[in-house]
Amino acid sequence: MDYTGSVSTALSQLKESVSSTPGAPCRWQAFVWIATATATGAIVMAMELTAFRLYAPYFGNSIYVWGSMISVVMLALAMGYSLGGWTADRATTDTVLYLGVFGSGIYQLVIVFVMRPVLLKMWHWGDFAGTVGATAIIFVPPMTALAMTSPFVIRLLARAGHVGIAVGSVFALSTAGSIAGVLATSFWLVPRFGTRTTMEILCVASILIGAAGLAVRTKKAVLLVFAVGLLPLAKAPAPPPTIIWSGESVYNRILVRETNGLRWLVLNDPRYSQTTEKIGSATSGFYLDQFALGPVISPATKLLVLGMGAGGSIQVTWGVKPQVVVDAVEIDPEVVRVAQDFFALPKSDPRLHVHIADARPWLESQHTKWDLVHVDLFQGGPYVPFYLTTVEFFELVHSRMTDDGLLMVNVLDKGKSEELLAAMGATLQRVFPSVEELSTEKGNYILFAFPQKRAVSETIAQLQSSDGPEWLKLLARNAAGHLTEFAPHEGATIFTDDKAPVEEMTRRMLSETNE
Repeated sequence: MDYTGSVSTALSQLKESVSSTPGAPCRWQAFVWIATATATGAIVMAMELTAFRLYAPYFGNSIYVWGSMISVVMLALAMGYSLGGWTADRATTDTVLYLGVFGSGIYQLVIVFVMRPVLLKMWHWGDFAGTVGATAIIFVPPMTALAMTSPFVIRLLARAGHVGIAVGSVFALSTAGSIAGVLATSFWLVPRFGTRTTMEILCVASILIGAAGLAVRTKKAVLLVFAVGLLPLAKAPAPPPTIIWSGESVYNRILVRETNGLRWLVLNDPRYSQTTEKIGSATSGFYLDQFALGPVISPATKLLVLGMGAGGSIQVTWGVKPQVVVDAVEIDPEVVRVAQDFFALPKSDPRLHVHIADARPWLESQHTKWDLVHVDLFQGGPYVPFYLTTVEFFELVHSRMTDDGLLMVNVLDKGKSEELLAAMGATLQRVFPSVEELSTEKGNYILFAFPQKRAVSETIAQLQSSDGPEWLKLLARNAAGHLTEFAPHEGATIFTDDKAPVEEMTRRMLSETNE
């Protein structure tokens, strides 16, 4: 559809109707009202996208957060449309319209000061109740006020006598504004300025639009612009001393935390770490150390890492077999930069090839075969993207492995029922003839999958006879005592591209953990 042509046609028809109808608003008034509807449409969509990023460190970024937030936003818009139509029928000028837009900006200004305490309070309510509560407090009032704009402008323009043209024009241009808001927020505002500054920019825009509209009626309204001067007082809270770096990317809110001799890479959810490094040590003492067992079990020369994070699994693998050549896939270029700046990931090393890409499409395009594969794919918290857990995905991985290769999959399941672990193991068993399970730290598991049938006793024997650094011998012998053949669970779900309820299971697991 040619949106540009549709919008141009709507504007032309509106100009004709405005100029040809006695008592109708003049052209510049119509232009200003239409511009207001367009701008508020952009602000509303920008606020909605910013909300999702704002919530990620507190509630995660699962589909449950998306669904909860969008539902409340739609309720706010419905209330705004209804209130805007009711108010417009009783107003004789556009003063109430611009008071609403200005009031939205003032509310946003207040929120900039108080949003962090609100989110910290709501954090304990969980991903559904917390998201609903936070959206009701932070976004419903200003979005409701901004949503009043379109029906109000339609009512003002309808005085020209061409209701259909007025409705079509407002809908077309406010939709165009919404598209602009989505693109500007996604590709420029949040990636470049971050969530907080984006909210400040939207606040300023709302105040300026409201004040400009009111200034037509009274020049004193220009003084309202000085409310923007309060924004510098809304300083972002100082990060705790354990945070040595923080930033935002297109995909993540990124923190580097350092405490008690440990350095952590945290993406979005502060309760979970993507990489843990013990400063000055070859090992961290956490689940990532288990990836060092790969070269003990498989004659690894080529390693594929899907979900690199800060490169913890690469470092421990090199600690065992330094000559291994690595292809590492990481979707977020900013995470790669942080890994190089804070976690000693080499910026230039002939053994390491870092690919900035989504793991599955990238793997689909490759024809290389690897003898060792690490899969540690989490979406900035405990959730795993569903399409990276399915039979089809693991069939793709299998097709890119050598016959004597080894796949190592990290699974987080702290629930009592362990249904997520059961589903992941059952899914792997649909593709690989041998699957073994290693319980590491509480709630973390490494699943070993082999392209050929083999007995678990063979793996245990390899671990028990491992050679190398003392830390590796200790790690391998401890693993030998905990390694078992994966036992199928009756009724376990098999994840497929058609149906993979991994988020639902993760949510239940988190609920059980918090009981």
